[in-house]
This record gives sequence, structure tokens and C-alpha cells, in this order.
Amino acid sequence: MSRKSKYRPYLETMPVVALLLFVLVFGILGAFVQSLGYFPFIGMKEITLEYYTKIFTNSSFLKSLSFTLYISAISSIIAVVLGIIIASLIVSLKSKKEYIYKIPIVVPHITVALFAITFLSDSGFFARILYSMGVRNAQEIFSNILFNSNGIGIILAYIWKETSYVMLTCLAVLKRLSSKHEMAAINLGASKWYAFRKVTLPMLLPTILSVFTIIFSFSFGSYEIPMLLGATVPKAIAVQAFIEYQNPMMTNRPYAMAMNMVIIAFCVLFVLLFNTIIKRIVMNEKN
Repeated sequence: MSRKSKYRPYLETMPVVALLLFVLVFGILGAFVQSLGYFPFIGMKEITLEYYTKIFTNSSFLKSLSFTLYISAISSIIAVVLGIIIASLIVSLKSKKEYIYKIPIVVPHITVALFAITFLSDSGFFARILYSMGVRNAQEIFSNILFNSNGIGIILAYIWKETSYVMLTCLAVLKRLSSKHEMAAINLGASKWYAFRKVTLPMLLPTILSVFTIIFSFSFGSYEIPMLLGATVPKAIAVQAFIEYQNPMMTNRPYAMAMNMVIIAFCVLFVLLFNTIIKRIVMNEKN
């Protein structure tokens, strides 16, 4: 293969990648500058950290931060566990119907929220079925799922959406892994669960951490599902930032940008943290 043909795919995609990077970098820099209070369009030209100080001393923002961490962590952990279980079952049963599990991936998040409202609300499909079956408090039961401060509706929506992505990612790795090591452990007297936990799972761990990082960061910065299914208080950080951005008082714009920068900073920290952990795991496996 010639050098020209080797780098041809990169050269062909470079214009698109360069444009996307320009928009991304320019947008982040613009948000960062505005978060420091520099907004010449409305006469704000003084650089200050006042807006960061105010949001971190605001109890409402701190509740939003803890709530966002809560729904992101719970939904991501459950999605990873379910995704691994489904992927393992598909491999062990040699199922050919993988396309069924891919459906949630192509469904937009707004559509997922509408499905949740249709089926899980206190006047939704499932509540009506239970009521027709004689469960008189069906409406009360489902009123604790959506639009509630416990975030159950948001978590369920994220789980349904993210489990398929975890499953497909782990499935690709499990198909490449040889089952000889696990079978050897079973032949030596280990149970299937013990062999999976001690043999297959460690080899799958870097992939698990990678996919967990992706879905955790995505749910941490997403606003569609929390906005449509969340309670009035507390709100997810992305929802709070969106509300501040829509404030007719342009002087509130730096608050929205400061919240957006907090989201970006947290996501970058998560990626760096889990990337470091993955590198250490891979290095230990090589040694």
C-alpha cells in the first residue's frame, strides 16, 4: 500500500473534521468568555469570576449538580449491567436476532420521553390497564415515576436508551474473545458465574469502563429527557442552564454559560479519570 493511499481516508475526511472542530472550539471558547462576564454586545466588558462564585454558592445549583450526578450514575450503572447480561446471553445462546436490541439506539431521546409519558404517566397506558384490572391506586403508583424529584422516570428512559448501546459494544468484544479460557475454568470445576466473573469480565473491563464513560458523560450533559420528564425542583444542570439562557434579561447569559462550562469541565474530568483507569488496567494485563 502506497503512502498516498494509506492517508487518503484521513485527507478526505479532514475538511469535515476541521469544520466540526472549528465550530466546537469556537463555541466552547465563546461560552467560556461569556461565563467570565465579557459580553460586549450588551456592554459587559469586565472579566470576573463572579458568576462562577454565585452559582457554586447557590443552593439550587448545588441541588441540580447532585441530582444530575445521581441520575447519570444510577442510569449508567444499571445500563452497563443490563447490557453486559444481554450481550453474554446472546453470545451463549448464539442468538441471531440482535437487530431487535438495536431499536432503542435509533429512537431519538425526545421520542423516548414521549413514549414514557404515554405509557408511564399517572394517566398513561399502564396505569389505565392496572386500573381496569382492579388496582384502584394505579394512578397514585405511577404518579411517583414521572415528573417526580426522585428522577425515576428520567433514569428509566436513560436505561432503555443506553442499554442497547452498551450491549452492542460489549457484544462486539465478546465475539472476538476466545471462550477457551472460560471453558477451561469450567472444566476445572468452576461455575459458569465464577468463570465469567474471574476470566471473561476482567478482559471485558476496559470496554466496560469506556462505554460507561461515554453514556455517563452524555446523560450528565443531556437536557431533553430531564426537561420533559423531570420535576420542577430539582432540575438537571443542563435544564437549569437552558432556562437561564432563555432568560429575557441578557445580563443573565453569563450564568447559563458558567453552568455549561461546569458541565464541560465535569465531563472532561470523568473522561480523564476513567481513561487513566483503563490505561492502568491494560498495562497490568500486559505485565
